Amino acid sequence: MELLRPSKLSEFKGKKEIKDNISIYIKSAIANNSTLDHCLFHGLAGTGKTTLAIVISNELGHRIKVVQGGNIQKPTDIINLSLTLQENDILFIDEIHAINPQIVELLYSIMEDFAIDICLGKDFNSKITRVKIPKFTLIGATTNLGKIPESFEERFGIIVYFGEYENNEMVEIINFYSERYGVELTKDEINLIAKNCKGVPRIANKIIRRIKDFKTINSSISIKTILKRIGIVKNGINTIDLKYMQILNDFNSPIGIKTISHALLLDETTIENKIEPYLIYCKYINKTIKGRILTEKGKKFLLSI
Repeated sequence: MELLRPSKLSEFKGKKEIKDNISIYIKSAIANNSTLDHCLFHGLAGTGKTTLAIVISNELGHRIKVVQGGNIQKPTDIINLSLTLQENDILFIDEIHAINPQIVELLYSIMEDFAIDICLGKDFNSKITRVKIPKFTLIGATTNLGKIPESFEERFGIIVYFGEYENNEMVEIINFYSERYGVELTKDEINLIAKNCKGVPRIANKIIRRIKDFKTINSSISIKTILKRIGIVKNGINTIDLKYMQILNDFNSPIGIKTISHALLLDETTIENKIEPYLIYCKYINKTIKGRILTEKGKKFLLSI
C-alpha cells in the first residue's frame, strides 16, 4: 500500500514551531527570489524529516532529488550528483551521516560557492578546473547527528531537531492517515492508537494500515485486539521491548549489553538504537556503569500486563 505522505505544510500535523519557522523561511526565499538556505534535519527515525523535505519542495515549487548518504562513497559520486542539479533544485540526502567521511569536504565548496573543483588529465598533465553549479538547497537528514563533522554541520543555515510527538499531535496525525486510508475510527479508538505509537508518526501510519487490513476481513474486530495481534502490548511497548524488560526483571541486578544481546538473540546495535531509547524515555530502564537495570516504574509496568 502506498505511503500517503502530507504534501503541504497545512497537511503536516504537529511540530507547530518547526512548521511556523519553515513557513517563514520559505516565504522569505520566495519574496527575495533567493534559494532556501541549506537545511539539516536530525532526530528520531520516522518523525517526518523526509516528509518535510518533500513538503518544502512542493511549497517552493521546485524539483527534489532524493539520494541515500550510503550511496555517496567516492568523489565521482559527488561530482556526478552535482552535475545533474538544476537552478533552485532541492537535493535531499537521507542518512547524510553515512557519506564517506573522506569525501565530505568536497561538499563544502559546493554548498558555499556552488562550485566544484574537478581534476582533468593525469599525472603532470593534470589540472584543476572549477565548474560552477546552479544554486540549489541541500537538505540533509540524519538519525545520528554525532557522526556529522562540526565543520560540515556549520555549513547548514537551518538546523531542526525532530523528537517524539505529543499525544495531541499524534491524534491529529492518526486522524490524517485514517481519512487518507478510509479507516473509520471513534475518538476512543484514536486515543488508544495514539498511546501506542511511541510518539512516532511512521508507527502510526503502519498501525492504521494494519487496522485497514484486519477491518477489511473482519469489520467487528476491536482495535485493542488488532494491536495485540501486531505485537503491541501496551503504551507502545511491543513484544521485543517486553521480553527485554522481562530479562532485566529476571536477573534483578545490573546486566551488560552483551548478556542482553545473547538472551534476546539480537545484535547490540539493534538493542541500543531501536529498543532502549524508548524504554529510557518512558523511565522503564536505566543505563548504569554496572549495566542495565529495570526501574520501579518498569517493574510496575510489568505487573500491569
